[in-house]
Amino acid sequence: MDADVKPDAESDEDRWEARHRAAYGCGAWERARRQGGLMTAWHREQDPLLGPAARRSGASAADARVKWPWGSGPHTLGLLLWRAAHEAGILVDEVLLADVLPYCDPASAPAAAAATPDGARDGGIGVGGADAVAAARQVLLAHLTPDRPRAVFADARPAATVGYRVRELLASPDWEAGDWPAVIASARQAMRRADDLRERGAWRPGAGERSLYGRLSLDREPADGTGAPEDRLPDWPARATHLAGLADVLSEAAAALPVGDGGAPAPAAQVLAATARACAGLRSGSEETRFLWAAEPRRPRDPAAWEAAHVPDALRVQIEETRDLVRSLSAFLWTLACA
Repeated sequence: MDADVKPDAESDEDRWEARHRAAYGCGAWERARRQGGLMTAWHREQDPLLGPAARRSGASAADARVKWPWGSGPHTLGLLLWRAAHEAGILVDEVLLADVLPYCDPASAPAAAAATPDGARDGGIGVGGADAVAAARQVLLAHLTPDRPRAVFADARPAATVGYRVRELLASPDWEAGDWPAVIASARQAMRRADDLRERGAWRPGAGERSLYGRLSLDREPADGTGAPEDRLPDWPARATHLAGLADVLSEAAAALPVGDGGAPAPAAQVLAATARACAGLRSGSEETRFLWAAEPRRPRDPAAWEAAHVPDALRVQIEETRDLVRSLSAFLWTLACA
């Protein structure tokens, strides 16, 4: 009987892992570790006292009366996310943060035979104490009750999933990993500097730079009009995907331009490269929302409601600000074409 059951269980596990690889290009444990690491890093940056507290919890874990199988390693929260997704048979990003809380309740004894991913031990997961689990719980609670504005298209905030919260973090300008306004400001500064050099005669655009406007055609935003109507993306994901794709286009165009004196990139190349970095910041969020839309069994009747449930306000603002930056770049290149 056991021999008959085992292949089916392994098949289910394989399918679960395959879904993660198809969605994120990595396995479930790698995805959970990445998401948990970002959530923990954000919390530590917002509350610097958490870092020392967490380290003290880890140091005393060996003396704790109750031993927890996930311990106090650097990826504790990631393992909590992995377990919640594994038991529910869903993608890590689909896990509701509220559903993870029971997995890190210090008042409850841990399950003796809880599943553990094969690579967890290599990631620092061992046997720890309830105090370390309490620290992970504090991180979860901080993400469940963030001070953020209400969604534009919804009367109530959507239930916070792991994926939604991380997309929100990566588009939040109030922490280092999500500081996209600084990237956009740098690109605009590069444009102003290039304009100033050109107007003073310190830089004269060459033929390759003057042809950028016509070759790149940044003022044209292609609509996603191919395929059957029911398969087409709504406007927002199409714009996000288009802007993210410009990162490679602009980087290649910058690399093809001649270098300036001393081997440094010429002003136009600096502008293109800076704008490419801003577009690249949208890649993760746009790819994930595109996958989520494609994974819907039926096309949502209300795209605005779907967007509110999957696209954080911060990411929506980042898209629009990046879109305005690309418009400014188009105007900058038009000026070069007329020079």
